[in-house]
Amino acid sequence: MSFISPRRNMGSYKAVDTASRVEGASPHDLVVILFDELLLRLDAAVRHAQRGESVPMIQARARASAIVIALEESLDFNKGGELALALARIYREASRRINAAISVDNVDLLVSARQMLAEIAEAWRSIAPR
Repeated sequence: MSFISPRRNMGSYKAVDTASRVEGASPHDLVVILFDELLLRLDAAVRHAQRGESVPMIQARARASAIVIALEESLDFNKGGELALALARIYREASRRINAAISVDNVDLLVSARQMLAEIAEAWRSIAPR
């Protein structure tokens, strides 16, 4: 008899939840989903760093970094003007901090990047179309 571990099962449920949220989501909602996942990955990286778990910290950090890159690449500089430029600068600085956190001793860089990005995520949620 074979059992699926609870941790693996939770990952499957999270994947289904994310897939169902993405399906039929508006462009605004898709960005909210990206921010949700980004903040979860940064939280995980911080948690792993605090526990001294370098491999999972690096994995979570890499996922967070990829999401920041995707957010920056989605900016429309023609339509967004100064706001898009300001967001690009923030994303680049957050990305720099995430990528500089190469060991569990650099948890402060991850925390500061998370704080920067959480402010943008909250602002994004507050402008949701009604």
